[in-house]
Amino acid sequence: MPMQRVTFYEREQIELYLRMGKDYRWIGRRLKRDHTVISREVERNSGDYSPYTAKTAQRIFEQRKEKTNRRKLEKGKNGDLKDYVVGQLRLDFSPEQIAGRLKEGLVSKIEQTISHESIYQYIYEGEGRFEYLYPHLRTGRSKRQRKFSRKKQAKIAIKDRVSIHERPVIVDEKERLGDWETDSLIFPILFLRWLLFLAERRD
Repeated sequence: MPMQRVTFYEREQIELYLRMGKDYRWIGRRLKRDHTVISREVERNSGDYSPYTAKTAQRIFEQRKEKTNRRKLEKGKNGDLKDYVVGQLRLDFSPEQIAGRLKEGLVSKIEQTISHESIYQYIYEGEGRFEYLYPHLRTGRSKRQRKFSRKKQAKIAIKDRVSIHERPVIVDEKERLGDWETDSLIFPILFLRWLLFLAERRD
């Protein structure tokens, strides 16, 4: 079985125990890990000029993971994975669908997995941009839209509308019923009171 990755909680524990002066073997026994795992974790995920901290270790790990995934389709040893992904893209399957099938182990002879985000990065930033793959995406954009970009709200077209700047001059004199902005609110109230008055007279 593949070795389970060190979690952020374990990194916090390692930081604490290192500050207490404990060695790798002691920490390994405490976390039920081999001491070589602890040693490798500290060496790989420490800052250049600072002691080991959980936050720094997690950040370095995430950066390495992202870099590895982005280049996974550009590595020669992953030729089968690349051929499958590119082939499915040309059949108009979405990166989410492709990544999902790989994650669930539904593709025979391919054990590697890849995230849908890495596939998008390959299409727009990696070698995939030279393979003309973006037209097969649902959007068909040559450039990727920003993740948190706002959608423009569609303008509501009112049939035969007249601009307020084109209203008759007499409206500005406010001498007629309906020329005031509040008339639309007051008139229904007056009309309702009038109906109540008529009803009371009939009673």
